[in-house]
Amino acid sequence: MIYFLKHYGFFIAIVISTITFAQNKAKDYIIEGNSYYEDGKFDNAEYSYKRAALEDPTSVKANYNLGNALYKQKRYKESISHYNRSAEVATSKADKHSAYHNAGNAYLEEQNFEKAVESFKNALRNDPHDESTRYNLAYAKKMLEKQKQKDQNQSKQSSNKEDQKKDKNDQQKQDQQKDQNQQNQQQNNNQNDQNQENQADKNQREKDGGNPKNGGQNGDQKGDGNQQNPQISQGSKGEGADKENAPIGLGEGMLKALQEQEMRTQRRIIQQKADKQRSNTSKDW
Repeated sequence: MIYFLKHYGFFIAIVISTITFAQNKAKDYIIEGNSYYEDGKFDNAEYSYKRAALEDPTSVKANYNLGNALYKQKRYKESISHYNRSAEVATSKADKHSAYHNAGNAYLEEQNFEKAVESFKNALRNDPHDESTRYNLAYAKKMLEKQKQKDQNQSKQSSNKEDQKKDKNDQQKQDQQKDQNQQNQQQNNNQNDQNQENQADKNQREKDGGNPKNGGQNGDQKGDGNQQNPQISQGSKGEGADKENAPIGLGEGMLKALQEQEMRTQRRIIQQKADKQRSNTSKDW
């Protein structure tokens, strides 16, 4: 048991010695960094503070001063992480207050006003009497309210633009539909006019006999179909169309009959002359 305690105590001593050495080395890097920082060589200061943080990750000053060196180089997002780290490992309210206050300033530079308000509130919780933190908190709240109002206006403008775009599209659709209706109406009017013209032409043709009624034509006149038994006059040269229901060959039969009658008449005349001639001859003899 005594042997174990001796070895255990030796191990603790080594650990303490190592931690002390690391802390002392971290302090040396911090002092070096501070010298660069005062000379405005913020990149060299950054390098020294980072080496200090590597030697002692729990060093409040190493993380806090590293945050300051990054802030001076306008690398605000990187500085915020080291300020917050410093506030986490800090044990005193004063160190926590300083870390949160500077983190709030970095958030302001990033225009992250909501986080800035939160950081300044944390700073005041650790030092309620710091007027600079109180002033920065009021400023952050004011900027946050403006940002919200701006976002609301942009959202409203965006909504108005969408509404205007929708109204414009609806108006274009209405205009297109109106034009289409007008075209359809014009087409219907043209069709009605054409139908009326066609009907008028049809009525005129019927009036002029272009579409004759039953009964056909009589001679060279366009018949109305009133004569039931039209007669073909002698000497007609066939002007005009024959009646549709007239007997086929009727004109030729009548002409032949007249010719035969004329021939019989001629034969009787010849016979009478012959008889008279014979009678006269007999008498002279």
